[in-house]
Amino acid sequence: MPEAFDFAVPPFDRLTPDERTTLARSLDIGVYTGDTPVLARDEAADCLFIVQKGLVHERHHGETVAAFGPGDSFDLRALFGRGPNHSFVATEDTVCHLLPRPVLVELARANPAFGELICETFAERLRAAANERSNREMAALTMARVREAYLHPPVYVEASATLRDAALAMKTQQASSVLVRDGARTGILTGTDLRDRVVLDGLPVTTAVGPLARYELIELDRDELLFNALILMTKHSVRRIVITEAGRIAGLLEQIDLLSALSNHSQVIALQVDRAESTEDLRKASADTVGLIRTLHATGVRVPFIADLVTELNRKIFRRLFELVAPPDLLANSCLLVMGSEGRGEQLLKTDQDNGLILRDGYECPDLPRITADFSRHLEAFGYPPCPGNIMVSNPEWTKSLSAYKDAIFNWIHRPDEAAQLNLAIFYDAAAVAGDAGLLDEARGYLMARLSDNSGFFSHFARPTLAFDTPSGLFSTLFDRRGAQPIDIKKAGIFPIVHGIRALALEKHMTETNTVERIWALADKRVLDRKLAGELAEAFTFLSTLRLKARIDAAHEVKIDNTVRPAEMTKLDRDQFNDCLALVKAFKEFVSYHFHLNMH
Repeated sequence: MPEAFDFAVPPFDRLTPDERTTLARSLDIGVYTGDTPVLARDEAADCLFIVQKGLVHERHHGETVAAFGPGDSFDLRALFGRGPNHSFVATEDTVCHLLPRPVLVELARANPAFGELICETFAERLRAAANERSNREMAALTMARVREAYLHPPVYVEASATLRDAALAMKTQQASSVLVRDGARTGILTGTDLRDRVVLDGLPVTTAVGPLARYELIELDRDELLFNALILMTKHSVRRIVITEAGRIAGLLEQIDLLSALSNHSQVIALQVDRAESTEDLRKASADTVGLIRTLHATGVRVPFIADLVTELNRKIFRRLFELVAPPDLLANSCLLVMGSEGRGEQLLKTDQDNGLILRDGYECPDLPRITADFSRHLEAFGYPPCPGNIMVSNPEWTKSLSAYKDAIFNWIHRPDEAAQLNLAIFYDAAAVAGDAGLLDEARGYLMARLSDNSGFFSHFARPTLAFDTPSGLFSTLFDRRGAQPIDIKKAGIFPIVHGIRALALEKHMTETNTVERIWALADKRVLDRKLAGELAEAFTFLSTLRLKARIDAAHEVKIDNTVRPAEMTKLDRDQFNDCLALVKAFKEFVSYHFHLNMH
């Protein structure tokens, strides 16, 4: 039985002597050497870790966000939530007490004082994670525009309509007010006005609304700041204002929607998605994500945070769309996948569709071709272009049974032509967004089981890392801006990092999908030096930031590509870009040496 457990540390100081004995008898010991993972990102835990000696760092995108020393415990989210979206790594030789989840739950139920502290700690962890996002978004929303908030469609009645007609229109349209047309004038009548006129003043429900409406509308243009709308509402003591666009009424902004937008804009979009009853509702919510990305980027929010947010919102949209177009039996017997940058959680502005569908063996859906075609068609209407390689659910090659996927995986591994290598790379990045995620888990498990230590296979898989030239020495002190050539930043810098890291991760049978998470997991396994890992993670973030800026700047062009123009960069950005490309070249040499590739 472990002897060194310190019961003086909260919340364990709340336990009775008998409960302390129960806890001590149940403890196990975990020993971790320096720079080894204790709990991986998104990994569920079956015990609470209590540090006896040593130090554990909690990391997110390579940054240390918390440290746990002797007496500290972690991670309640992994025990009672969906697993932490951070990783926990021992940074020196560390010993942890391991308290099994059933014992912790039993003690919390038997001892309310102890259980209360456990619950409070768990809630604080959730709030801390939420506040991290909210604080960053709030900084961005100081520049948010009215058009980024939800507007209620205007509901009109004529001046001759009765109070009953107005009430019926509000009920039918689920509105809290109506706009009253009286010749050239437009007024407003609210639900509160109806209540006061009928209940308090005793007016008959047959009374015309024209004379009762207020015709001095409080208006604001759709391109004004949200904070200006808040000021107007406060100044005039109203709960809604009329929003105009090009001089015409576009809708009504309600106070509750304004406050929701100012408190957490991403939650408003998420709420729109959750409440969507039609594909048109989803299309509007999807369009709102672009404005959010622009706002976050304009105020300096880091790309990893934007990517996390966009990934979460996109997957909600894909999930809800699939729920709208697929019957319940298809949902229960399939798994919708996103792949490529969407699967890795690195999607920024909308790019090509990369998705697939795994069907349970033996299940058949007679209407499947129409359903999958509708899914792809709606995504295209939402702004996600069709995949040039046709890697979409509408292609039968990517909508098939689990057994058929396993056959494909076998062929990708054992008959590795160029197309097979591409398919394997894309599938390795897959994430489940709807349906039964266990189908993807089984397919991925099959993939890992079929991988061998065949160095020839991994060399072939890693070779595309060297497929594109990475220029270097572009910018000297005598750099002539007029001679600078545009550069495809994806080919020159981003893809070599993504695929090189992907090849190293596949060789180690790793299950992480995000590139930065893979980088740090490879460092934990000592495949990468920690200094190189940090430099690669920062370079990947910087290059992704440049790519996002270029795509935002080119958003109104017919074709958006991945081109950046060094001549238009600041000197600081040019210097950092040059350093990143030099690092990419060095990393390509590392990959070439590791996999015995021929650079020439």
